[in-house]
Amino acid sequence: MVDLRQSSFGVIVSGVVLFLLVAAQVCSGEVAVGDGGPEGQAVAGTQDKGQGGADETCDPKVPAAGKAAIIIAAFEAFKSHPLGWLGFILWLTVWSTCALPVTPIEVCAGFVFGPVWGTVGSLIAKTAGCMMAMVIGRSVGRAQGWKMPEQLEKYMSFLLRNPLQAMCVIRVAPIPQGIKNYGLSLVPFPGGKYPVKEYFWACVLVGAPFSIAWCLTGAGASSLLEIAARYT
Repeated sequence: MVDLRQSSFGVIVSGVVLFLLVAAQVCSGEVAVGDGGPEGQAVAGTQDKGQGGADETCDPKVPAAGKAAIIIAAFEAFKSHPLGWLGFILWLTVWSTCALPVTPIEVCAGFVFGPVWGTVGSLIAKTAGCMMAMVIGRSVGRAQGWKMPEQLEKYMSFLLRNPLQAMCVIRVAPIPQGIKNYGLSLVPFPGGKYPVKEYFWACVLVGAPFSIAWCLTGAGASSLLEIAARYT
């Protein structure tokens, strides 16, 4: 009989179940909660930002202490599982698709997997999450009649003229991560020809420096608890 815990399917199922169990504890009040905390938070402890500086506050429905509990429990599981790195990539992909703050995740990745593999895994997962958001926005969003957010209107001519540069600028602008991902997917390009390649490279070029910085920060941390307390 195949040991579920030792299979790739097993680590996926384990990660998802773990996430749901801890999230259920948070929602039911079994995990202590605190004040909501804030990708791009400065190492000195400034407010959490999106990739390159966007104000990316936490979901008010999940307080900071609840997020910390989820993150610590998840990384303890990843650290002890032989396929934990793959489970981490899958988990962060879903997390990023939901436009949740990724700074604490990347710092924890640097602590658990080291600066190299933490950076590689984080960049893969963040980029995959952004691409998933783009696909969701262009399929579900258009079917539901979603419109491009007004925060992106001032970039419209720039997007049409040079989509790669414009998308990079938007990704370092003080705009919430959800608008960067899902909002960009709704930009009405001429003929419906969306610049997928430019969107992808903008995610990589802007995301890479932050993944490197946060994973290097995590590699120098003393514990997951310290990271969770500081970055959530």
